[in-house]
Amino acid sequence: MPRSKSVVLGALGVGLLLGACLLGGRAAETPAVQSLSPAEAEQFEKSIRPLLADKCTPCHGSTMQSGGLRLDSALAVGRGGSRGPALAPGDPERSLLIHAVRRDGALKMPPGAPLSAAEIGALSEWVRAGARWPAGAPAPANGAAHGASSPAESARPFWSLQRFRKPPLPQVRNAALAPTPIDRFLVARLEAKGLSPAAEADRRTLIRRVTFDLIGMPPAPPDVDAFLADRSTDAWAKVVDRLLSDSRYGERWGRHWLDVARYADTKGYVFNE
Repeated sequence: MPRSKSVVLGALGVGLLLGACLLGGRAAETPAVQSLSPAEAEQFEKSIRPLLADKCTPCHGSTMQSGGLRLDSALAVGRGGSRGPALAPGDPERSLLIHAVRRDGALKMPPGAPLSAAEIGALSEWVRAGARWPAGAPAPANGAAHGASSPAESARPFWSLQRFRKPPLPQVRNAALAPTPIDRFLVARLEAKGLSPAAEADRRTLIRRVTFDLIGMPPAPPDVDAFLADRSTDAWAKVVDRLLSDSRYGERWGRHWLDVARYADTKGYVFNE
């Protein structure tokens, strides 16, 4: 494997010249990009990547690489800048990046307001854990300058990008409790724990639960009365279909996706103004 594809993890360089201006003589060993656990990947995306994007990439991103350092992908970070890598994975105390953001030496980064103690702590823990960068993280935009991404970086192990597959249905002892395929999975897990399903809820409780779940509001009295009086076999399906077509359903669940997408009534990350 080419060295450029195995020497990868690097500096979170929280500040402009960061690591590139720091290291000088000794080269730091850098581990390869690897798949992280879901918890580790989530921590990286919540604490490390936003910090890097906010404090570093304005001067170390796709349009500007101060000191020859780019900090928007694992490949670029591992490559380092004009003075080499900026950290020693696994050892924050030997990482000049950490000393720079702590401001305990000549180089104090970022040059504006210092990082908070929590931000410095997050960076230190990331380095202590090996400064690992999730496989599939975005590669540099100008691959000609910084090298193309590795196969590991190109593989994006997100659930939303996996092929659909139909898993085999688990066996259950009491098939009467599992009238649908989804019920089979639920009942199998309950039986494995020695548990039994709760008693079936009454119709008034059912319509209250589903209305809160789908639109975040209690059911209107006329809707409750209509459901209680409807004894057709598809009475429940009609309630669910009505709620799914309600605009409040889209409003309720749309705001959860907007949170995931980090939507806010601001400009968000603004780099080039």
